[in-house]
Amino acid sequence: MCKSIYFLIQKYHHLQIRMSKIVLLKLLIMNLLKTITLAFTLMITSVIFSQGFEGVIEFQNKSYYDETNYIYYISGEQVRIDELDDAGKITGTMLINLSTKKVLALNHSRKLYMEIKSKPSIKNLTNSKIFKTSESKKVLGYDCTKWTVDNPDYKSKATYWVINDANYFFFKQLLSSLNRKDKIALYFMQTPENAGFFPILGEEKGYDGKLKTRLKTNKLTPKKVDPKLFKIPAGYTEFKS
Repeated sequence: MCKSIYFLIQKYHHLQIRMSKIVLLKLLIMNLLKTITLAFTLMITSVIFSQGFEGVIEFQNKSYYDETNYIYYISGEQVRIDELDDAGKITGTMLINLSTKKVLALNHSRKLYMEIKSKPSIKNLTNSKIFKTSESKKVLGYDCTKWTVDNPDYKSKATYWVINDANYFFFKQLLSSLNRKDKIALYFMQTPENAGFFPILGEEKGYDGKLKTRLKTNKLTPKKVDPKLFKIPAGYTEFKS
């Protein structure tokens, strides 16, 4: 009897060890699969960005109250945004890594930089009506198609002239990284299958016909961009709030 009990205990003990090994093996396999999936995702992302637009985009943001000019430098997963004053002087810069979604703001006059963190918009846009029309025209020499987004809750409608060549993968990732909360950006992000498309011209108007926002590309130049533009300049100090 004692031997039988001892045998059962031993058998149970061995079973526990085997089960522990199986659980450990499953955990190792799951971790391996996660690592492979992450590596594959990063590889695909790198391939997409490497095949996308590289160059400089100059555009103007016009609202009810003012106009602001910007220059975008895009290369792979890196974007630099320079804000210009009326004289064309850089007043501020943002450096964005599209893979990590890390955003740095540079203050050139004080030689400071800081990381900017923002939360996604909580606006409810479920009642938006989205149309990808067949209407087309040339803007700055590019063949474009008209997309519209109409939202009765906010009593506004956005119109985009989107370049037909879906080579601008940075744009959707940029809006996501910045967590833009203006409706002209949020409306565009609602549009299905928008990856790779760039609105060379976008306008949001109220139902009264008055302009709320206009994003107008003034110049779009495909070219190699100096990697140094995406680095924090020497001598700049991090500002921590």
